[in-house]
Amino acid sequence: MDIMTLMLLGVIVAALPIVGFFLLIFLAILIYVVKNIYPPVRRMALWAAKIDNFLPLLILDVVLVFLIIVIVVVALKSPAIVVLLLILLGIILVVVLVLVAVLLELAILVYVIRFVWWLYTRWQGLLGGLLPQIMRLRIKHDLGKDKGTGKDKDWTAHFAEMRKKLGEEAELARRRISKGGK
Repeated sequence: MDIMTLMLLGVIVAALPIVGFFLLIFLAILIYVVKNIYPPVRRMALWAAKIDNFLPLLILDVVLVFLIIVIVVVALKSPAIVVLLLILLGIILVVVLVLVAVLLELAILVYVIRFVWWLYTRWQGLLGGLLPQIMRLRIKHDLGKDKGTGKDKDWTAHFAEMRKKLGEEAELARRRISKGGK
């Protein structure tokens, strides 16, 4: 492999998380808009996502694309008046095709949302258990270093020092309370 191929692979590997992040943001915004701003669109999307409705819509979409291609081919070989009628029929079919395609896209969006939710519920336990462990290790690491020198402290000395400070503060608080009560 030459250097350009390796660089291209490196750029692709580096770009995947970034693109995935922005796709998730776009998906979250799209979900919010569909769910909160357009409730009728949400109901249409859920209706189209039912398998009883999704498959006929998909078949209708394929048939409409095929009909539009046939109309274009016939219109190229026909006289002028037939071409006008075929263009009007083609426009109607294109409008119906767009409406069916929008319904299919909404149904696919519902399937994507369901898949992301399924993944989230499967991985939630793993991430929920892993994140606190990482945070504990990070806190241990941060507490283990002196602020100025960056060297690790001896934990027994550190806790003895903390106990001594807390004991002194507690004694000072007891004195203030006992003086205020007399």
